Amino acid sequence: MNALQIENLSLVINRRTILDDVSFSLEKGAFAAMCGRNGAGKSQLLRCIKGLVKPDSGEILIDNVVADARTRMKKVALVFQNADMQIVSQSVEKDIAFGPENMGLDDIEVRRRVEGALSLMGLEDKAKQRPQSLSGGELRKCAIAGIIAMEPDVILLDEPFANLDYPSTLTVMRALISLHEKGYTILVVSHEAEKFLAHTDTLFIMDNGKLKEQGRSSDIFRRLIDYDVYIPEKAGFEDLSWLKH
Repeated sequence: MNALQIENLSLVINRRTILDDVSFSLEKGAFAAMCGRNGAGKSQLLRCIKGLVKPDSGEILIDNVVADARTRMKKVALVFQNADMQIVSQSVEKDIAFGPENMGLDDIEVRRRVEGALSLMGLEDKAKQRPQSLSGGELRKCAIAGIIAMEPDVILLDEPFANLDYPSTLTVMRALISLHEKGYTILVVSHEAEKFLAHTDTLFIMDNGKLKEQGRSSDIFRRLIDYDVYIPEKAGFEDLSWLKH
């Protein structure tokens, strides 16, 4: 069963075609990567899926049902490249509680979700800390925990490794692998394929607003070179992980 299905999505901004008849689907529990050159339309696609940008045409389905923007705001979570944009409270646990509280959940349910998200992201010992005191990797984990507490069907991440040092990159990568093992459906947009691609099952390649390639990551990863996405020349698919360095 598909968790997410995109059908013939198109978007034009200021007479420039950003997305051009994009179609693909994600099975439940998939861990997918979307790569391509800068300006390929990847980030705007995520915003359309989330419901932040209205496409000019096409449909977005959740669990095989057409979902309007309001529904997608509830069922699809988006972690932005600048994680601090999503931090709104003075402690980690209060920040994670912000979403569930605004959903109108009772205190017991909010606490259950906060504790579950803290545990899943390994942030229990950071619960009382100010988000501003966290490392880059911990801050991104805090942003991910905040959206996990809202129990979305699909998690989208825009350049989750951008501007992170090596330890922080490993922290975020381990968090994503843990989420995948828990059964979450994940789509990561990143041009840093060499850091994480070995852990994904599906790869999409965007260029000039079009979806150019899609398939099993292990089958088509070499095609990334044609779209200026760096892949070590002699690396096999299993080498594309910083966890193995």
